[in-house]
Amino acid sequence: MSNTIRRFATLNRMPFTYSEAVNKLNSLQTNAALLEQLRKAGPRMNQYSLPEMRHYFKRIGYEPHDFDHLQIIHVTGTKGKGSTSALTQSILRHYPLDRPLRTGLFTSPHLVAVRERIRINGEPISEELFAKYSEDVWNRLENTKDQHIVFGQEGMTGDDAKKAIRDQRAHPDKPIYFRYLTLLALHAFVQEKVDVAILEVGIGGEFDSTNIIEKPVVCGITSLGLDHVNVLGHTIDQIAWHKSGIIKQNRPVVCFEQIPEAMEVVKQRAADKKAPLEIIHSSQVAALNGIEIGLAGVHQCYNALTAVSLSKKWLEECRGIEFNKDQPIPEGFHEGLKKVVWPGRGQRLPIANTKYASKVADDKNITWFLDGAHTMESLGVCTEWFKNTTSNNDVSRILVFNCTNGRDGPRLLSTVSQLQNSAAKFDHVVFTTNVTFREGYTTDNTNNTVSTADIVAMQKMLAESWLDQVPDFNKDNVHVVGSIEEGVDWTVDHSRNVPNKNIQVLTTGSLILVGNTLTVLGMPPQ
Repeated sequence: MSNTIRRFATLNRMPFTYSEAVNKLNSLQTNAALLEQLRKAGPRMNQYSLPEMRHYFKRIGYEPHDFDHLQIIHVTGTKGKGSTSALTQSILRHYPLDRPLRTGLFTSPHLVAVRERIRINGEPISEELFAKYSEDVWNRLENTKDQHIVFGQEGMTGDDAKKAIRDQRAHPDKPIYFRYLTLLALHAFVQEKVDVAILEVGIGGEFDSTNIIEKPVVCGITSLGLDHVNVLGHTIDQIAWHKSGIIKQNRPVVCFEQIPEAMEVVKQRAADKKAPLEIIHSSQVAALNGIEIGLAGVHQCYNALTAVSLSKKWLEECRGIEFNKDQPIPEGFHEGLKKVVWPGRGQRLPIANTKYASKVADDKNITWFLDGAHTMESLGVCTEWFKNTTSNNDVSRILVFNCTNGRDGPRLLSTVSQLQNSAAKFDHVVFTTNVTFREGYTTDNTNNTVSTADIVAMQKMLAESWLDQVPDFNKDNVHVVGSIEEGVDWTVDHSRNVPNKNIQVLTTGSLILVGNTLTVLGMPPQ
């Protein structure tokens, strides 16, 4: 792009509508399909990942260095990377400057609407702008689909050279779902002239589509754990290698403390890149005493510490601000920490605030406790949050759980089933697919990668696993439903059968489950 984006011929047609833009996006493979491709292809898929992304960006008019002026903050991790990104965005957006910063934020997945993944000044990009920028990207890819990527074949002979040629021919003319959204997000941030763009990694880091950027202002690494093991590796040091792949030459990196095996990998990769490394320790949390954070849970305090350091480094480099070393949390950060909004993580939602309010008596309260935790570590944090915030009196508790394919459902469920040994134990358990309504998915949350039979079979397997883990649980109180709407309706019906009790519903195991639950409850994109 350099100074000017290349001009592309466009068809004489009506502009994209939002629905059309989302349908075209849904026609591409989703992130789940990418995981399966990576698993089957092994190292060769990783080898071609970033060259492919650079090729796609070139076809829509950009070179990687064109994004340097977005003054990017790049964030990865296993848990907390989305929350840390949101906290960083909120701190910078609310920081008192002569001209408030215009922020861009790219995260995944979305909850209610796909446009939530691309935020300008903390708000999901509008339907109109999502459609407009999607049309830009889609048409540029259409108009250049005869341009083939040339994979490096230098030094290749025999079967290797033939394989590279086959891979070149197999290269699709459009990227799959998440990679397409990466193109769209960075294009939108350029067009919207943001002052700072915060990019959350999709999967891993080293070969993630966001890693085409060359000169981030600062990189962040949140808590690491075992997730996406078929792609990133089955050991914590392998995962740490992938995650720390976002570290760039001579660019600062902020890392929350890790277990020794992971920390050594991060330190070595930072040293290899001559990247100044700051390690955030959990003991520093005392600095947040008396400061309100808009996200629930002690783990969010750890994320806040990482976000504070990322924000400091950005403001020091990009705005020349000098901070008082004796004040670990600058006063100008307090407003952003307080006002951060990040739905679906430690969220409480009473029925009175939903479209179901009229379906229960005025004195009946159903409260959903929503948390998209989907790793062993994050589910442990989630169950502690639920146990510490729920009432013990006159309450019927329900667990609504779901696990997406590719994860070890019974192992994840074992963390939640431990609540049966506490005062916050469940009376009923509901296992549901991620299908939104009885009639099917919403357009924004369509999933074409998993068959209905597979997702129902997964829930039945989880129901059996629950009874194995909690053998004295009444099997009549374990329910499997085909859609989230059916699960919500069952909860409302159940509340009528226990007239003297309020209902508390823990919904967890998947951010997609949480997002579709918010959709069923009538909540708008947030």
